[in-house]
Formats: sequence, C-alpha cells, structure tokens
Amino acid sequence: MYHSTQNTNSFSIRQSLNKEKKERTFDRIADWLNKNGYLSVRGKKFRGNNVHSIVKKKRLKDKKLEKEYPEVWSDFSLEVVDKTLVNNLNNRGRYPI
Repeated sequence: MYHSTQNTNSFSIRQSLNKEKKERTFDRIADWLNKNGYLSVRGKKFRGNNVHSIVKKKRLKDKKLEKEYPEVWSDFSLEVVDKTLVNNLNNRGRYPI
C-alpha cells in the first residue's frame, strides 16, 4: 500500500528525514521512503534528487522563519459604513445627514 505525502503525517516524514540525513545519502533516504510506501506529491517513487530538494527547501524555509524582521506600521485606515442602517435611520427622520 502506497501513501501520498499529502495525505500522511508530514511530521513522521520530517522526523525520518532528520534521522536519515545524518547517517545516509539522499539515495538511501529515497530507497527507505519507497520501501515504506511513500510516494511523491505526483504519485511517483522518490529519487535522491527529490529528497535533496525537500531537504534544501526545508533548510531555506527554516532560515527564513528564524530571521527577525523589523516592525513596519502603515498609516492606512479603512472606514466601513453600513449604508442600509444609514438609509433606514435617514428615512425615519432620526439621523439627519
């Protein structure tokens, strides 16, 4: 039975990748994923370059998330007026505009 990486727990895949990448090559990790029934998002078997791409993207994403960005405030504001309420009150003579 094959599992799609979209439908499985991505934590378990990440955990196994973290464990495997310390002791094995990308090809061996791909073999492990294939033996355990994991398929790529497109439903194909993993290859070493697929695993390399996943690890590289994770590394870049983590680096981006750890970066501290300066706080930027905008002076943009938006005023929302419910026209039905204004029209109803104005028609009754209670809310002169």
